[in-house]
Amino acid sequence: MNTPLQVLTRPFAIEPVSSIMLPDGIFDNAIYQLRIAAHFTNTSASPLSNVTVYLESVGDPGIAPTAHTFTFPTIPAGGTVLLAWDADFQHATPGKPLVSFVARADGFAAQRSIQQIFVSQTRFDSASNTYTCTVEEGTLTISNIQGHAPGKAWGEPTDNGKECRCPPRFGPTVPTGLTMAWKPNPAYAGTHAELPFSDPWWKVLAIIVAVIAALVAGIAAAAGAGKANFSVGGSVEETDPSVHCCSLKGAASGKPEFTVAGVASAIASGAIAVACSDEADPFWRGQAATPPAAGETTVAERVVAKWKMLEAPVAGKAYKTDVSWTYERFTTGKTYHYAVTETQVNVHAAGPVKVETPDVVHAFAPLWVRASFQRQDGTLFKGSDLYSFALFEAPQGLYFVAPLTDDGLGFDPAANDGTYAGSLDLERTYRLLLQQHQDVRGIWRVFVFAQDVNLTKPGTPPHIAAQHIGGFFVASAIEITFDDSLPCPLKAQSTITVV
Repeated sequence: MNTPLQVLTRPFAIEPVSSIMLPDGIFDNAIYQLRIAAHFTNTSASPLSNVTVYLESVGDPGIAPTAHTFTFPTIPAGGTVLLAWDADFQHATPGKPLVSFVARADGFAAQRSIQQIFVSQTRFDSASNTYTCTVEEGTLTISNIQGHAPGKAWGEPTDNGKECRCPPRFGPTVPTGLTMAWKPNPAYAGTHAELPFSDPWWKVLAIIVAVIAALVAGIAAAAGAGKANFSVGGSVEETDPSVHCCSLKGAASGKPEFTVAGVASAIASGAIAVACSDEADPFWRGQAATPPAAGETTVAERVVAKWKMLEAPVAGKAYKTDVSWTYERFTTGKTYHYAVTETQVNVHAAGPVKVETPDVVHAFAPLWVRASFQRQDGTLFKGSDLYSFALFEAPQGLYFVAPLTDDGLGFDPAANDGTYAGSLDLERTYRLLLQQHQDVRGIWRVFVFAQDVNLTKPGTPPHIAAQHIGGFFVASAIEITFDDSLPCPLKAQSTITVV
């Protein structure tokens, strides 16, 4: 009998410098180094003992994963563990390669899980100031990006003298408009083109472009020259009001100052999805409204969208945008037009976040945090519903990243109970603190973040699967604001005193 430990949902991309999941978990070879993350679920009613898991192969020879075998003394019944492998995507081909994982536990034969991943290719053309995102089904070109750009107060101290650090070059631009041009491969007959990856809407590719454009400069700065293979120096047409947020000072394991910059950029870029709707984006809706005449084939399409942010984009909040967009279909016979003006609401909304930490910890016991994330209806996210992590801030300002999981291991009380837990080894951390002439004793602050995961089952019809998008922040310790009078929006959810 095979080991009942399987990958039941699509693996997703984690950018290792910022620690964030890329939009909808899609891998893009503009960023060479990515992590292939996957949830492994014990599908049996009994715990598994002496478990080993490794990534066996990737269907694209241009993707080079780093070999690593994970071991667990036990995995609880029904428990889901999150594992991730570093991989080089520099030579990856846009497409849907298969990834094979192997798990083995005492008393069972090896279990192989095979899942698809989605790979895109983003490039920037400085001559035309355009981005292109290429997938098997065609190429999306992004131009005329407009947005709220960080204002002069970005990174400046607040009135009370407390620092609100946010490096200006990593400020999140909240998109308020863009032009998307789609060139299908090949040209097609009929009303609808094949969806990118037969799953996401076209707007997801635009979000990938926006997030990558925000991340790559930071990645190059953190990891050294040559880690990104295109420039991200494109200009953005600035509109008012300005956007301000805070970032973290200093850098340590995982470059957490880039984590907060990445979180802010991902939340800001999510405005594209809100404006363009989750249920069906402007391309799909435009296609439905402009069926071509018999004998015509569609050779190109274009959407010009602009929207007004009625409130700042805040993770987990049902914020609104007023949006107007026009769609054009270019066929071998004529050009078709369709236009919409409407108000859209962020559907990636969530309820309150509860965070628990010990009040006092003696050096050098581990620091731990437990968090629960409510949906809007009051139920809890559980197990593989989320990708979550915490930042621990040392008393003198150094930061450390720790994953939060609902797997019943470590400081997590039970698998799939809606409590996500993580910890920080103070003995190992102390060595890094000493290098920065900092002490482990004092008040530590804890910041919690969570992104939803695309749990669409393989085989779901494409136009249904496309309505489920992952990678949106449903909880964040950082809030983007349009109001200069508000206090620094980087807020710790808990504190721990180390004595």
